Amino acid sequence: MGSWTLSFLRESARRMSLASAVRLRNYLMRERSGQLRADAVLSLRLKRPFQAEISLRERGSDLATFQEIVVEEVYDVVVGAVENIETVVDLGANIGLASLYFASNYPTCRLLCVEPNAGTYELLNRNLSPLNRSGRCRTLKAAVWGSHQRLAPIDEIPADRYSAFAVRAASTNEPSVVEGYTMTEIMDYSGFDRVDLLKVDIEGAERELFSMQDLSWLARVGAIAIEFHNDSRAASEFDEKVIRYGFEIVPSEHPHTVLARKG
Repeated sequence: MGSWTLSFLRESARRMSLASAVRLRNYLMRERSGQLRADAVLSLRLKRPFQAEISLRERGSDLATFQEIVVEEVYDVVVGAVENIETVVDLGANIGLASLYFASNYPTCRLLCVEPNAGTYELLNRNLSPLNRSGRCRTLKAAVWGSHQRLAPIDEIPADRYSAFAVRAASTNEPSVVEGYTMTEIMDYSGFDRVDLLKVDIEGAERELFSMQDLSWLARVGAIAIEFHNDSRAASEFDEKVIRYGFEIVPSEHPHTVLARKG
């Protein structure tokens, strides 16, 4: 067994079972040799940063999402700065890794996870099945938008770039893929009087979300963890708008997540 394999297994076994570390190592070897299997799923039993059985599609962007959330822990800035989280709305929940991270770090919280991509939504429910069964979590196949309307995918994005799935308003005669809901509709669907943490990773639609005229729903939100895409932060005037609703922007050196919270 080579030194790279030994080092990899030793490091990976800190986060997952040894059998899972071996499966991940074998996956990476197949990836290097161009032998990934179509429609195959990689199953891993995690120990850290949360305990869970997770499934990742071998082809596509799921492993990159795993790297960000599980290995790099891009949401540790949230856990370190925001306490007493009882309700979470996860916009752009993807395959559920961020929701699992928050559920582990806030063990009494309830979650609503919103994801528009049909295949990803199926895997989301698979990964969150213990939380769903416990009653702590609900999922919604939908996208957040500035108004309630039919939405279609942006064609330029490759189908296996699951983490980059983005939508646009559908034309009159175009078949829609997903329903777009306003933020107020999503919050009402959640059943939460207040959303302690709103996580937003919606591939540019944050520009649409924060450019809408009615932002009164911000009064019901305690903290926002958001990833911006392109110029959406400046274009939507995010900072100025959330500050008017009593938020402060938490300084952070991490480029992935901007955190705004109320004092």
